[in-house]
Amino acid sequence: MKCLTFLLSFGLLISNTVFAQEHQIDSSEDEKKAKVAVLNWADSVFYMHREYKFDHFKAIYSDDYFIASMRAEAYEQRVKDLEKEKQAGRYKKSEDEYQKEHKELNDAFLKIKNEKDNFVERIDYILIHFWSNIQTNDGITVYYEHIIKLNNNFQVIEATVNSAIGKKSDQTQILYKKDVLQEKKKAVIEEEVVTPKENITPNNGGNGNVSIQVVTPVENSTPPENPPVVEDKKAKKKREKQEKKDKKKKKN
Repeated sequence: MKCLTFLLSFGLLISNTVFAQEHQIDSSEDEKKAKVAVLNWADSVFYMHREYKFDHFKAIYSDDYFIASMRAEAYEQRVKDLEKEKQAGRYKKSEDEYQKEHKELNDAFLKIKNEKDNFVERIDYILIHFWSNIQTNDGITVYYEHIIKLNNNFQVIEATVNSAIGKKSDQTQILYKKDVLQEKKKAVIEEEVVTPKENITPNNGGNGNVSIQVVTPVENSTPPENPPVVEDKKAKKKREKQEKKDKKKKKN
């Protein structure tokens, strides 16, 4: 067992030295996460932007994570090599010895892989170039290139303008969402100070949508010659009864 461990360690040391020269960590998933994080950042920072693209993605992994990743791939490759050796008929030991050796290698691989997959500080930083047509203070959009730097938690920590295509002048500046909101708030405050609000009571149940009705008086209007008489029920019955009596007298 000690001999096997020594041989494995020695073999891994030699193979790792060569392997490290060409080793590349698969960063495809990290690239996807970085792009989503940059888009969310851009949406929150710029007043308006569109037609974006990314290029020059580069993830700089920590030394500890690089070593853990390299060890995991090395152990995985040794498991595959042992399986190929067995399938090709070049493994000269017994079946029990093969199963034991295969299990030891595979268990070691799974343990190291689990440590690598649960690594906390994997990334020193990420760099990616972000292009987008961004609204400016001139009222036009300019095609800006930003070099974005993200940390291990995929948070944007730096953004540097690297180039700009379509600027009117040196005074052309990016229109940021926070600046636009501040200007709107300032305009509202100034309007409230200059123009005092009228005390209008809503007639719609107080939901804030005020409906104002304008009544236009009729010019040169005169009252009717015989205005209608308003009478209560008792007076009406008395009048109707008297009218019936008068009709009877006329008949007689």
